[in-house]
Amino acid sequence: MNIHTWLAWPNPAGRQLHNAVMEKILNPKHPQVQIFINWFKKLYDL
Repeated sequence: MNIHTWLAWPNPAGRQLHNAVMEKILNPKHPQVQIFINWFKKLYDL
């Protein structure tokens, strides 16, 4: 998954996805993040 690859590069490396979300590392306004958010909402019927 691309997001896991991206999370492996910053310092410190190897953050897990849930930590990146809680630490607000992901920019929720970015168009690529919106694709993920829409998928997540559809998956969990939110």
